[in-house]
Amino acid sequence: MASSIQGYDEERFASTVNRNFLCLICFNVLKDPVLCPRNQHCFCRGCITKHLENSRRCPTCAEELTVETLAEPNRMVKDYLNELKIHCVYNNRGCHEILQLQHLDNHEATCGFTPTVCTNQGCGATLNQRDLIHHQSELCEFRKLKCHSCGEMEKRMANLEQNMERNAADMEGKLEAVNNEVRGLKTALIEGFDEMKDVLVKMEDKTEENTRKVRNTASGDKENIIVAGGTWNDSVEMFNWRQRTWSPLRSLPKKRFGASSFVYNNHVTIAGGCCSSYVDDMIRMNINPNPDLSMHWSECPVKLPAKLVSHSSVLYKDHLIVTGGKNRNAVSDCIHEVQLVPPYTAKILSRMPERRQHHSTQLFDDNLLIVGGRTTDRHQDSLSSVVLYDMKKNECKQLAPLPYEVNEMATVRWGDNIVVIGGIDKRGEALDTVIIYNVKTEQSHLLPSMRCERYGCAAVVIGSNIIVLGGHNGQGTKSVETFNFESYTWQELPEMSQGRLFPTAVVV
Repeated sequence: MASSIQGYDEERFASTVNRNFLCLICFNVLKDPVLCPRNQHCFCRGCITKHLENSRRCPTCAEELTVETLAEPNRMVKDYLNELKIHCVYNNRGCHEILQLQHLDNHEATCGFTPTVCTNQGCGATLNQRDLIHHQSELCEFRKLKCHSCGEMEKRMANLEQNMERNAADMEGKLEAVNNEVRGLKTALIEGFDEMKDVLVKMEDKTEENTRKVRNTASGDKENIIVAGGTWNDSVEMFNWRQRTWSPLRSLPKKRFGASSFVYNNHVTIAGGCCSSYVDDMIRMNINPNPDLSMHWSECPVKLPAKLVSHSSVLYKDHLIVTGGKNRNAVSDCIHEVQLVPPYTAKILSRMPERRQHHSTQLFDDNLLIVGGRTTDRHQDSLSSVVLYDMKKNECKQLAPLPYEVNEMATVRWGDNIVVIGGIDKRGEALDTVIIYNVKTEQSHLLPSMRCERYGCAAVVIGSNIIVLGGHNGQGTKSVETFNFESYTWQELPEMSQGRLFPTAVVV
């Protein structure tokens, strides 16, 4: 979000500001505050206006909201904000004024430390407004000065011109000799150029070939998405982000859905899921140098700690951290660590506060964020809870919940945020909503909704784009769409060859 519509940075204030007076979108001190009339959620006018360009819901409580229905805060809120003591925005330029917020605009409009540019032609220096006149008239090296010795200078210039004419005549003879020498060198260079030309062409071809190899490796630009399986589906295909094209890869040995996947040691690995029955095995495909139809799936020596479906996993160093999932008729509350190097052991690290399946996890340094899901096979038992598992301290901590209960959603990490995409609510209804939840502030708000409702989808990130693949919107869908954080909009992408419900996807 552009800084011009954000609130005031907390660090500018002379004392700590009550957290209730922070905008729930930019998390700064409120600037021109307005309210969601239903639940009194407070935002900067600029922040919420920008949000409502792409949504008609409150980003905190998801109630219907428009610019026209925004409410003004009461006088106590305005009085509190107006009386806050704040540093001038030009404090770093030398202004040490601390004044009430209500007087800030008037002060900054006339502040002597406002940056301004010298107008002397050729200068362009930036300096404080109060120093401008002195600089332009006394200090600037590009200022215009009146000459007091013009007559003397004219005489000197005349003598200089005479000397230059004499020297020019001498130089002509020397220049001709130099020209002759240059002509000889030029002839020699032309003769040698033909011999070097073939060598240079070969070197350029080799360089281009090497560059192409680096660009296309799995550890290079990472512009390919591999999506695999889905309900009663064994097909695998790859999407090239740059070219916007799909290509088939070798099918899975068995139809598989509800699994998790990751990239480790140049292999795409798929863990667990359901292949007519729940499984604990892992299969993998080598993607070095490039994945194509010649690459086969093979058994991996590592196994999950149990036969699991609808679990979630993240790669942490040389381990796979596996949370929850369904094992036969029981939903797990375990957090397991599976070693991906010999001896391939597995152990329970901890237990979550609730059992959960169809949830999601994302890794933030040494912390595992666990969101949503459900405790049984019923959507009524969906969860809004958010749990942070500290792997160094080996302890779970409950964070502020999501705005609503959700399961069978996709998630991606975006900076210090987890983005929760689609899913099913506790009423069993498919969602098109997208939430961004900040791990540090535990605040969340809505992003623009997807173009269609979907659950059981997969999602990945490439650059500043979230790509959402498949899922269910009445039927297993081939649909693929992308959200760009710069344009703040969703866009359709070329669809997959088959509809996929509960597939897995990775970026390589």
